[in-house]
Amino acid sequence: MKYSIPYGNSFLDFDTYTNRVLFSGEMTDVPPVTDLRAELFRSLDAPIASEPLAALAKDKKNILFLVEDNTRDTPLTKILPVVMEYLDAAGVPRSAVSFMTAPGTHRLMSDKEVREKLGDYIVDNFTVYQHEASNTDELADLGEIEAGGYKLPVRINRRALEADLLVGVGNIIPHSDAGFSGGAKIVQPGICDFVTTQATHRGAGLCPDIPLGMLEGNPCRMGIDAVGGIAKLAFIVNVVKNFSGEIAGFFCGDYLKAHRAGVELAKRSYSVELDELADVVVVSSSPADMDYWQGIKGLTSAYFAVKPGGAVILAAPCYEGLVHNHPLYAHWLAQPTEALVEAIKGASPYDLETDVISAVVALGSRRVLDRAEVYMISDGLSREEIEKMDYIPAANVQEALDAALAKRPRATVGILPLGGISLPILTKKTA
Repeated sequence: MKYSIPYGNSFLDFDTYTNRVLFSGEMTDVPPVTDLRAELFRSLDAPIASEPLAALAKDKKNILFLVEDNTRDTPLTKILPVVMEYLDAAGVPRSAVSFMTAPGTHRLMSDKEVREKLGDYIVDNFTVYQHEASNTDELADLGEIEAGGYKLPVRINRRALEADLLVGVGNIIPHSDAGFSGGAKIVQPGICDFVTTQATHRGAGLCPDIPLGMLEGNPCRMGIDAVGGIAKLAFIVNVVKNFSGEIAGFFCGDYLKAHRAGVELAKRSYSVELDELADVVVVSSSPADMDYWQGIKGLTSAYFAVKPGGAVILAAPCYEGLVHNHPLYAHWLAQPTEALVEAIKGASPYDLETDVISAVVALGSRRVLDRAEVYMISDGLSREEIEKMDYIPAANVQEALDAALAKRPRATVGILPLGGISLPILTKKTA
């Protein structure tokens, strides 16, 4: 039978016997909201563990909205005009409101990308800033705190600290370091520097396993939430989408309690229930396709679906290549697990030359390689780049699948078409 997985804006087809296929990545069919405007108005006016946004915004002169960059897919062009309409009806002047993109350590967006992400209405009517993690002039050093059992230096964009109302807008999906995106993640790493982000990511790297979908006991998430409190993140507007990309729920209010409520729906929406692990997992990085900093999310998702000694076939376009702003990423991707763990343990958050963030992200790759061999299909990465990561380059999914099955004649196959957002859950204990 023919199967397909997304690959950027197209699809990759492959054939295999249906009796081999254990799962094909089905997620729960969570219905979308029927009236986006009405539901968002309701959520803003009856938020979780918070006063209404209108009450918080009353008489404020400097309201700053933090919004994600183009590596995330919250439909800001639909959401933000409704939020501004709500504030306008409450008598909040446009002059009191501004926006800041919160890309963390990602590259800055071009003017065209900012307009595409936020929409003409926001760009034409409000001031929009872009946070840049390496611009020390924009950052305030707030010293160190203790969070998740680790010392955490806190350096946050000054504009956010100067705001008299700080609001975060984002999307809640499974995340391999923070457990789930959303909530205070718009602050850390969103508007912090490399040092603070290294400190929180280091916690994820020292977890005994990849903390995908893990909140409790996750030091990375604890650090993120602590920094959100220091920044005085007063209110969040978070969405959870279904597997078709439609908004299934709004979660507005307190940055911790509203986020955790949203996580419950995200678990239901993005979980892929597995009766057993597969010998070979075919996974697309979709919708995390921009580069391999994003595309690796498909690989870490497959980790939870493949049997030890199996194979993962990863399709990731990586349109912009390997990564931006992390020159040591390729180096760390080529290192064995032991070297990565030692580097993460030994590095100080202040040591930018080590680039702990890259080491932590690369550790996810190594954990997969310790469990299974990896084949990769990518137009954006060269054969040499793929081989340096100890993956096996392949021209297409069929070529990789045939090679993997030739080594495993009786192998079972699993498919994760949306690996960039999937949360595989093993429902039965296997021997």
